[in-house]
Amino acid sequence: MSDGRKSDDTPLRHASGGPGGGDEPVRHHRSALPVDRSVLWTPIRDPGDPAGPAESGPYELFLARSALRQIDRLSEADGRESRFGFLLGNLYRCPESGVHYSVIDRVVATDEPISEDAPDPFLLRAWADSQEEFRDHGGALIGWYHTHYLLGLMLSEGDREMNARYFGQPWQCCVLIVPDPARPMGAVFRPSAAQGGTEGELESFRELLAVEDIPPSGPIPTAVRWKNYVADRDVQPEATGEDEPAGLETPPIVTVQPPSVAGASSVTLVLADNQADRMYPRLPVRRRTIIWLLAVVAVTVGGYYGGLQIFKSGGQPPPVAPVRVERPPQVPAEVQRFLDASTDLEEAMLRYDERRQDFDLGRIGCEMLASGYAAADDVFIAMAGSYAGLGAAMDETLDAEYERLVEDMNRLNEHFDASGCPRPE
Repeated sequence: MSDGRKSDDTPLRHASGGPGGGDEPVRHHRSALPVDRSVLWTPIRDPGDPAGPAESGPYELFLARSALRQIDRLSEADGRESRFGFLLGNLYRCPESGVHYSVIDRVVATDEPISEDAPDPFLLRAWADSQEEFRDHGGALIGWYHTHYLLGLMLSEGDREMNARYFGQPWQCCVLIVPDPARPMGAVFRPSAAQGGTEGELESFRELLAVEDIPPSGPIPTAVRWKNYVADRDVQPEATGEDEPAGLETPPIVTVQPPSVAGASSVTLVLADNQADRMYPRLPVRRRTIIWLLAVVAVTVGGYYGGLQIFKSGGQPPPVAPVRVERPPQVPAEVQRFLDASTDLEEAMLRYDERRQDFDLGRIGCEMLASGYAAADDVFIAMAGSYAGLGAAMDETLDAEYERLVEDMNRLNEHFDASGCPRPE
């Protein structure tokens, strides 16, 4: 078995892990799973069962509403030529549930139609032209989209080859559009999920909305116009108008920096560029004006009554009762070490699983698979050591987490033993 095909070692495959690419660990941001402000869209597979089974891959997939709106607009352009482009986003891990998910929030359109007969040269040339936007975004290549006018919702042979060669990571996808004005349709395909199901099967996804786009009651405005998907919530087509700034839906990308002073009990949260606007979006001018007027009135009224109270009390301000501020409970250092080691092990096992897929498809040989196994095994040993050091901090939750990780590692060992590859020394 060969060590892998050189044609697969392209910038497209490296971009699936972010600007660093290569063999560096894939960066996962920590942010709560935004299910509460999303709509689950499931393909209609059986007329007798409109909802159908909701399938999901190893990563939950979220498409920002602004990205869906842009895909829809770009797909209607340029007559009946097959258009395509790239989907950028970020990878996350929910610190509460441990669920991994990807969010698509940027669409990079290409300037030329794609050839179904020989798509690779077009794809690679278009990606080379998209490097500036990719670096500006700073995230990862989550997938690609393209249109079909004659083939309908069916992956061509060229599509399947491109998915397998360039978009086979567990967090990647392919979005296919049929821009028929009478019956617009679309589909999400997850190439990495083909090993657990039927290749070319439509997958579910979540439309991600900004907090301010969720109405307090009534149907939710949606950018999805596809007639072959059904929503899990009451929705209505969004009103036409100017596009909102892209990225408002994306979970904030937060980096935690350790304290610079030894023994300090606080940490600094550093937001990436433009992330402050995503966490605290600007209000329209009219609403900001009203809020300022209300604030001025409140200050004026408060100052009047405050001065009146001081006058009545003989000029002395009323005593101010001290407010007790309680510090949040601190996680014991040994527990934090175990939690960090657990996260490192999960990511190492995910990277091994990516190599396992390539090995099973014959793209890589034993050497690459064994190095992935050795990395996971080293992290497992470190995790087991941190678990042994919990001491009095041990509880049922941490014990259950350890047992789960041991079971996952046992399954990884079983696959490596079945591969027939020699164990690394």
